[in-house]
This record gives sequence, C-alpha cells and structure tokens, in this order.
Amino acid sequence: MEDTTAPPPVAPRSRLHAAALASVLLGGLLFLSWFWISLVLLFSGLSALPALGSGLLLIIPWLLIMQGAVRIERRRTIAVHGISVILPSRRRSRRPGVGGWLHDRWLELGSGAFWRGVLHHHVAMFVAGLFFLLFVALLWLGWSAGDIALRHGPLQVGAIDLSRWMLGVIAVSLVLLSVLALVLGALADRGLARVLISGSEDDLREQVAELAERRQGAVDAAAQERLRIERDLHDGVQPRLVSLAMTLGMAKLAIRTDPDRAADLVGQAHAESKAVMTDLRQLARGIHPAVLTDRGLDAALSALAARSRIPVELEVELAGAGAPRLDREREAVAYFVVSEALTNVAKHSGASRVGVRVVQTSTSLHVRIEDDGRGGATVRRDGFSTGLAGLTDRVRATGGRLEVTSPAEGGTVLDARLPLHSSAVSDLREARISRTTDIASTASPPSTASPAGPETQEALR
Repeated sequence: MEDTTAPPPVAPRSRLHAAALASVLLGGLLFLSWFWISLVLLFSGLSALPALGSGLLLIIPWLLIMQGAVRIERRRTIAVHGISVILPSRRRSRRPGVGGWLHDRWLELGSGAFWRGVLHHHVAMFVAGLFFLLFVALLWLGWSAGDIALRHGPLQVGAIDLSRWMLGVIAVSLVLLSVLALVLGALADRGLARVLISGSEDDLREQVAELAERRQGAVDAAAQERLRIERDLHDGVQPRLVSLAMTLGMAKLAIRTDPDRAADLVGQAHAESKAVMTDLRQLARGIHPAVLTDRGLDAALSALAARSRIPVELEVELAGAGAPRLDREREAVAYFVVSEALTNVAKHSGASRVGVRVVQTSTSLHVRIEDDGRGGATVRRDGFSTGLAGLTDRVRATGGRLEVTSPAEGGTVLDARLPLHSSAVSDLREARISRTTDIASTASPPSTASPAGPETQEALR
C-alpha cells in the first residue's frame, strides 16, 4: 500500500511562496524539454500499435515513467503548496517475485487516480510553460529597456520621445510584471493541483476498500489464532489436567488405606502439575511473549534464535539510540513471522541453516527469513498446514504484505514488509517509559518475587 500517513508540516509562508515560484521555473524548463518528449513517446507508440504491436516498446516505458511522475507530483504538491492530498490506497498483488511486481503495475494503471495524475502532470507543465515564457519575455524586455536607458540615453519611438527616467520606469515595471507572471503561474499550479490530485470520492472509496481488506485480514488472523489456542489447549493442556485430576483422585482414595501409594501418586501429580505449568508458559509465550514487552523485538528474536534446533544467522537493524521503539502490534507481527518460520523450517524443511534479517526504516519494517531446505512451501487454507496462511493474514492486517518464494528445487524465502505509523510508536514509547519507572520503583523484580513466600518456591521445585 502506498504511504497514507499525514503530510509533512507546511513550510512557512515565505519559503512556501519561494518554492512555488521555483516550481513554475522548473515546470517551464520541463515544458521546453520533457513535455514534448513525453507526447512524442505516447503518440508514436499509439500510432505504431497496428504494426504488430511494436508501439508497446514505447508505451510500456512511458507508462512506467508516468507512474513515477505521478508519485513525484503528489509529493511536490504537498511540499510546495501545502495542500492536503489524499494519497489513494492501491490494491496490491499477492503474487511473489517479478510476476507480483508486474501485477502491481497493472493494478495501478486501472485506477482513476493514476490517469488524473498523468493529466495533471502534463497540464501543469503546459500552464507553467506559458507563464515561464511570459516571464522570460517580460524580463528580457525590462532588461533591454534598462540597458537602453543606461547606455544610449533617450529613445524616440515614432512620435514618442522616451527619456532616461521613463525608460527606467518601463524597465522596472516590466520586471515587476515578470515576477507577477511567476506568481500567477504558481497560483494556477496550486489550482490545478486542488482540482486534479487533491483527492476525490473515488480515492475515499479506495481507502475504504483497503481498510475493509485489512479488517478482513485481522479477522482471519484472529480466527487462526483462536483455532491454534483451542487446539493447543485441547491436545496439550486439557489431557494433562485430566490426568492430574485422576491422579489426585486416586491419591485421595488411597491416602488412608495405602499411604505409600498415595505419596507416590502425589509425587506423580506434582510432576504433572509442573509439566502443565510449562505447557501454559509456552501457550502464553505463543500469545504474546513477555520478553517482547519487557525488552523489545531484538531481545525476543535473539531468544528465538537461541532456542532454535537449526543454526540461525540473526541480523537486526532497528532504530538507533534515542529513537522510539516499534509499536506493540508490529513488534508482535514481526516476532510471530520469525517464530512461525523457524518452527516450519525445523519441522518440514530439513534445512541446515536459517538466515533472519530484520531492518527498520523510517516508513516500514522489513523481515526476511531464508533457509536452504527442500522448498515447496505454499500458503494453504484447507484446514491443514495453515501456518503461512495465518502469517499472511497477520501481515495483511497491518497494511503490509508477505511474499513466499519456495521453488521445488530447494530453499524458501519469506519476505514481509510492515508499514509503520509514528503516532502509535510514540504512544507506546510513553507507556513503556511509565512501565519501566513503575518496575524500577518496586523493591524486587517481579520475575523473582513469589507471592506465597519460600514455602511455595520449595513446593514448586
């Protein structure tokens, strides 16, 4: 999805006006060069289409250039004019590799916002070119009048005698008119941006469609997580608790008639209770590990790598010192992407090594897991082997995307990109600072304290 965060703060008025005037000058230069090149590419490609489609060799590069130009125009409008632009969300392909990239380009071509952006790009260059030529003409005339006044003195034009001071007044007036032409060009450029690319109901509909897709991803991810927890409880903890209850029941019956057997049964129940506690800890870690909340993503991933049966080459590049931590949602998604990937590698791939790389940029969090196993992993939603489907839904719920590349000849690559939102990051940072202060003010760390004292600790050992 394209970046839909709030636009950057608008610059002060003086700088904004200067940038707008400079934008008209740049638009005029583009009008004299790129404007005509673009039209020649387009019409040459269209005219050559009947010749066995050879015109596609010109149209396809032109379309790719236009996609970049539209993005640049949107950001220029925000930076130069301070207009609140609705950057429309785009449908993203779920196909991996080059095919997915080509599908993304095709989906963008089908949006109305793209073609409005193409129209704005050319109309803005044309209008800026007209005002630029007017500016150059007026400035040249003013310069010429001033040069005549300084070098040649009075000038007679027909029956009119122009003295030096009159020529000076004309020169200054023409220069002021040339600046006025730039100002009018900047206002025209602002008006075109408001009409063509500031956003429309269609863009809002696309935003709603994208949010609906993300909501469905969140719902699917929650359903997958609920089924996993239910399966773990039903297949793991519940049978152990039943066995524990039966053991304690037999010990209760035998406590008077056979104390030795009752003591042996209590010992078995004690061991079983510790096993149940271990299972519950693993289940809680699967929901949200405590180390992720207390120490952050880097430490949590290091713990995952240390527990892995297959050697893991871990590389984590998060924001530097003093920068805010990731928000809870994206930390959890990145953690579970790595956790599920390592579990799948250990169970199914037969790999000898795994490479995990997590990189945070100003706009996204990139998670890449690569192994040298047998490959052939696919996203399935048939009720079996749904781990990758659950990860895909988790990533989709954040507005990101997960690509799985797993050729049959071997090796699997999971590539997840999660967009970041600064507001959630700052809120979570404040909450964690408060949590850290509260923990530091206690007499002893919660992890080592025991609410029931040393007797309970002795009983649990």
